[in-house]
Amino acid sequence: MINLTLSDFEKEGLYLLFPDSTKLELTKENIEKVTDTYWQDLTKIPEDKRKAIEFQKCYFCPHKNKEDICDSIRPVLPFLDIIDKYVSYDKVIAVYKGNEDKLVHVRATTMQDALKYVSILSLLRYNLVLQKYWKYYYGIIPIMGGREVATRVYLNMYWLHKGNLEEIKGMIKRFGEELKVSSANQVRRLNLVCKNDAFLNAFVNTQLVTQFLINIEDILTKSFNEFERSFQIHL
Repeated sequence: MINLTLSDFEKEGLYLLFPDSTKLELTKENIEKVTDTYWQDLTKIPEDKRKAIEFQKCYFCPHKNKEDICDSIRPVLPFLDIIDKYVSYDKVIAVYKGNEDKLVHVRATTMQDALKYVSILSLLRYNLVLQKYWKYYYGIIPIMGGREVATRVYLNMYWLHKGNLEEIKGMIKRFGEELKVSSANQVRRLNLVCKNDAFLNAFVNTQLVTQFLINIEDILTKSFNEFERSFQIHL
């Protein structure tokens, strides 16, 4: 049984509760608070890694010629020391608090699934190129499964593009291409600074959402058919 005090999760973000009693707060306040300090500490990321080709910004980034930190890695840096103690399949309790209501979502899951929140933030909130797709993630609960996320993203696209299937298919194609490049570059950066695979797999799983989107019509048709058959059986 999971016993939680809801007042411990008042700020928007993701909270990870580990079996060893470690608690990690992935809130916007914590991200902004410690990122710059982490980046200034050369013992965290040595100079040779910072200058490595893999650590450079994407070729289409508007800030590609600046020598400061890549914006999309900001949500990751503050937590490397803690998260590197665990691997992708380690169990964790994920508690997500959104900014639109007072609901707290709780799920027993694995590290790689729980950290999808950070990868979504990294690729769609902090990434200067992919920010334009953030609106399609409206209402997403990051601890949802990949198909659930893809379904909600598609419904948001359908609504925002007023059901124009040609526009939607074009948007999915562009989104998938740009997310693929940014995600691959982020994984290469993380390979330089991460000891374990939890963050790496989280980014890979986020990218898989676009694969679901490409086949979303077939997925939705199958889901509705299965639901209808289940309903008829219970009748």
